[in-house]
Amino acid sequence: MKHFVVAAFALILLAGCQEEEKAGATTETSPGGFEYARLYIPKAEDVAIQIAWPSTWAFREDVNQAVPYIGTDLILAGGAEGFPPGEVVETFADLNAEGAMWVTADHLHGELIAPRENLDKAVEIAAAHLAKPTMDEAWFGRIQQGFAANIAETYAQPASQGFDALRWAILGDTALRRSLSVDPPAMITTATREETLDWHRQTVTRASPKVVIAGEIGQDTAGKVVDALFSGLPDGTALSAPAPTADFAPTRILLHVPEAQTSTLIFIGSLPPTREGSEIEDILLATALGGDDQSVLFEAVRTGLRASYGFGAGLDGYTRDLRIVALSGEVETQKLAEAETVVLTAYSEFLNDPKMGDLAARKEPFKADVERTATLPGAASFSALMGVLDGYDPNLVFSLSAHIDKVTDETVKARAAAAFPKAETLIILAVSPDAEALPGACVILSPADAVNCR
Repeated sequence: MKHFVVAAFALILLAGCQEEEKAGATTETSPGGFEYARLYIPKAEDVAIQIAWPSTWAFREDVNQAVPYIGTDLILAGGAEGFPPGEVVETFADLNAEGAMWVTADHLHGELIAPRENLDKAVEIAAAHLAKPTMDEAWFGRIQQGFAANIAETYAQPASQGFDALRWAILGDTALRRSLSVDPPAMITTATREETLDWHRQTVTRASPKVVIAGEIGQDTAGKVVDALFSGLPDGTALSAPAPTADFAPTRILLHVPEAQTSTLIFIGSLPPTREGSEIEDILLATALGGDDQSVLFEAVRTGLRASYGFGAGLDGYTRDLRIVALSGEVETQKLAEAETVVLTAYSEFLNDPKMGDLAARKEPFKADVERTATLPGAASFSALMGVLDGYDPNLVFSLSAHIDKVTDETVKARAAAAFPKAETLIILAVSPDAEALPGACVILSPADAVNCR
């Protein structure tokens, strides 16, 4: 009998092990009716929640575009019903929790990360600030003043003025440009607490948020957490941002900034949105093109111009639909025109025949990163959310390594030829203390004048 009982107990344990949930993603619906993606990450100590509320604010002409930037900081810092202003930072620190909010042109993002044992308390705090933020007047003023100072410091830099001029050239005098540039800066100081409350009421609702929760958390608990976060929010109206318009027609512009110590040279062109695929190839191409001191552009500028500075390449986007590749770097003013030729030549040659070196070795760091990401609730949930916004299955987070394996020299070359803008289609902008440093360019004295170069 004793042996029978032991054997039966062993079978029960074995059955339990076999039923234990494995790492993976599922799309579920909470008891309250909210759809969310759940990433089960065994042995994860933390639980992470990512939320993206769709927003049209950045595309509206009838609102102050500085308000969302102030509001994202004010929601958590400005207090809530039952929580004095400024207290949440210390409380989260005591819980080893993290909470953050930020805005893009398309969405308001919220993130909450907490140890499993402190999750309920962290969710209670976050839910209170989402549903009934006090938005304390004193804290509003403090955040407003800090934001104004940061923007003033940013635009004191000639390179920042150059990127501002590019937004003028590409987006024109639109609400989207004003939102991305926070321009004119006076919009910050004229923003009011009442406008911020109105933005919050319209944006933080139960309508159409995308939600991802990650960690060693089951469906029952995850559903209750999602409901707790949204239970106090108004129903709201489902929002869908309009399709943005942009002009990427090639042009050459020189922004004359007499006080600039050196010149800055920028090339920008459009890329397809990430929802169309091949993002891994894009990242690998940008890295080989201008990601480090061994990259094509860095070497071209250092060798071709015998310069002591480098040149880089990066991927960015004005919105999820308006994605760009940008090549940029500082250049000696007297070599500005020569640098333009060197960079364009190197870029064109790279597109025709991408020099990736040992592609397998180049992919290894990315594979290591995505494999580690899949074990970290915060990173995994954010990666999954980006995929969900593009219409992908959240399980993609756990299979990215396999997708990287499928990248070959042939797929990289095909992507460079099909998706990256040709050299002759790039917008070229220089910021220089010498108005004649880029012969033939449209010379402007302020970023706003870039619209006249079309």
